[in-house]
Amino acid sequence: MLNNISIGIDIVDVKRFKQIPFKSKPGFYKKLFHKSEINYCLKYKNSYEHFAGKFAIKEAVIKSIPDKISMINIETYHVKSKPHVKIKNLKKNYLFQVSLSHENDLAVAVVLSELRV
Repeated sequence: MLNNISIGIDIVDVKRFKQIPFKSKPGFYKKLFHKSEINYCLKYKNSYEHFAGKFAIKEAVIKSIPDKISMINIETYHVKSKPHVKIKNLKKNYLFQVSLSHENDLAVAVVLSELRV
């Protein structure tokens, strides 16, 4: 890490989520996403694009920090349509900057993390 700052990036094919319909496999989604995240995604007609985006954010967070963390301990949320991240059950304090983009059937997330000491 350079000055306690690092970066993570991830790209996800939306089709991966379209192939696992929420109605037939809710348990799959509950292992990856918080209830608030599931509710957020399901309110959109193109919910699988949003699931893919949230998954990409979580993977980018995991790549941006040296600590081992479970995907369910990462919670994404939006403020004024911009994605943000909260980490649960981690003793270290990180500050995150998140960028998310969609193009056709792809979702791409970039996360900058700063370890607060």
